Amino acid sequence: MSADLEVLGEVLAAEHAAVYGYGAAAAQLSGINRAAALQALDVHRDRRDQLRRKILDGGGKPVESQAAYQLPRPFTGLATVVDVVAGIERDVALAFGALVAASDGDDRGFAARALQDAAIRESAWRSEAARFPGLEDPGLAPEAPTPGPSSPS
Repeated sequence: MSADLEVLGEVLAAEHAAVYGYGAAAAQLSGINRAAALQALDVHRDRRDQLRRKILDGGGKPVESQAAYQLPRPFTGLATVVDVVAGIERDVALAFGALVAASDGDDRGFAARALQDAAIRESAWRSEAARFPGLEDPGLAPEAPTPGPSSPS
């Protein structure tokens, strides 16, 4: 195992949030946008499962998905849905950027490919490329769904 289990857990948590966010987004979309969201959902589920296996193979205990998540903003139309899913990809790229720095060998290659994929998907949603994919931009707030209350208040 060449990756830090703590960092793998943080990346797994980002993938859990991405799966939730894309599931919620896909329900709001139609046509080609819905197809793109469902394809991204499949990619994030697959990566989530790969990360779980890596953590288990390394002797760790994978973090579980939260009971509930809160989206960063309500979906009020196509523009907000697209903004949220693009932000999810940015946050996933940031998580994988940390894994690139904390790993080597095959794990680093896996993380670098996942970072690249997230950056490409963010660029497709935003119709513009991120300045430094996988690196924190202090001018941008996190966009991924965050753990929320497990029951409505």
